[in-house]
Amino acid sequence: MNDGYREKIYDQKVDSVASQCAWLGDQVVGVDFRLDDGSNSLSTQTDKLAASMNGRIIVIKSNYKIIKDTHTDFQSRFFLNQNILDIMEGNKERIVTENGKYIEVLVPITYKTGNKTQILGAVMATVPSEDMMGAVIEMEHRRNMLLVAFIICGLCAAMAISYLLTRDLKKIQKDVDFIASGHEDESIEETGFLEMRMIVQRFNEILGRMQTLEESRQEFVSNVSHELKTPMTSMKVLADSLIQQGDQVPAELYREFMQDIVAEIDRENVIISDLLSLVKLDKKAAQLQITTVSINELLEIVMKRLKPLALQRNIELIFESFRPVTAEIDEVKLSLGLTNLIENGIKYNKDDGWIRVTLNADHKYFYVKVADSGVGIPEDCQDQVFDRFYRVDKARSRDTGGTGLGLAITKSVVSLHNGEIKLYSKVGEGTTFTLRIPLKYKG
Repeated sequence: MNDGYREKIYDQKVDSVASQCAWLGDQVVGVDFRLDDGSNSLSTQTDKLAASMNGRIIVIKSNYKIIKDTHTDFQSRFFLNQNILDIMEGNKERIVTENGKYIEVLVPITYKTGNKTQILGAVMATVPSEDMMGAVIEMEHRRNMLLVAFIICGLCAAMAISYLLTRDLKKIQKDVDFIASGHEDESIEETGFLEMRMIVQRFNEILGRMQTLEESRQEFVSNVSHELKTPMTSMKVLADSLIQQGDQVPAELYREFMQDIVAEIDRENVIISDLLSLVKLDKKAAQLQITTVSINELLEIVMKRLKPLALQRNIELIFESFRPVTAEIDEVKLSLGLTNLIENGIKYNKDDGWIRVTLNADHKYFYVKVADSGVGIPEDCQDQVFDRFYRVDKARSRDTGGTGLGLAITKSVVSLHNGEIKLYSKVGEGTTFTLRIPLKYKG
């Protein structure tokens, strides 16, 4: 790399000397080779040019006669060697030779007439090798100075960037330590470079999800406590009432109170069963028992099981299947999810209403649509109906025996099958749930 650089600088210096000689040759042609008759100042200019090169310039006419020599008084003498012959005969456009401490550059003096170029003479410049290499050394020195300057600037920039990065990292580390010490409700200030801000932003998003999860967990525990406490409180009130009556409790009142206590026990049992189902579905390590199942037959079994409940209110169950559908599912868990959907449609329907279950499929998914003619769900509640213990109308839900966990269980079942569940509802016109589940299960 260094030798190539030296050679390039050397060639540039030679080109500079050659171009000055070519310029001088053009001037000589312009004065018709008259350099010493006092009619022009070209002779003086030639001396100055030689002095600027710290060398010697010889101007030779085509008859090999010297018309100007800046170093000795050789004017009117003849100069002939092989290099001169090559230039005069047009064999070479430029000749550069090194003779010890000097370098000779020889270029022709030309004159163009039309398409023909005529050689009228030659200019030879002799310059010290030290001057030529001095230029190279000077350029190398400048290059090295620039390189050192770039290195210093690079080191300074690297130190500045390193300082800024470590400063931001130390601040982020301090904030993370503060959060880790128990202040989970805080967040990290976004600061520093774009990449650093993006990392902090992602961390804050994760922290936000953790905070939401913690709030959800606390709310879940609170709801569980409340839901389990309510039946127990009712049973205690009923039992206390019987005790306060003493031995004079009428048989009919005693039987009525005992029936209410049994109903509360059944309600508590339903809540506990739903909670256990939800806990099992929430376990990430829980394994699905995947088998190939006919979805048509599964839906028929679920609807047959729920038909007595629908007949109590004269609700018509309608099943429509566009084609036979076979899929890889956990039959028990999906049956539970479908049962919850259809049972909800029965509980929150109108007397003499209907429920239509539709099954369809494409090459990748199967679709189950459960539509009813029920009371519908207000639009502002539709995003929350899948939350645990959420009820649109708590009083109505208790009358129907709902725990507020059915739709949460259904959503968990669908998610375990890598599917999706969507809801469309309008108050007074009914509700439609649509399930989309892959035909092939991918764990």
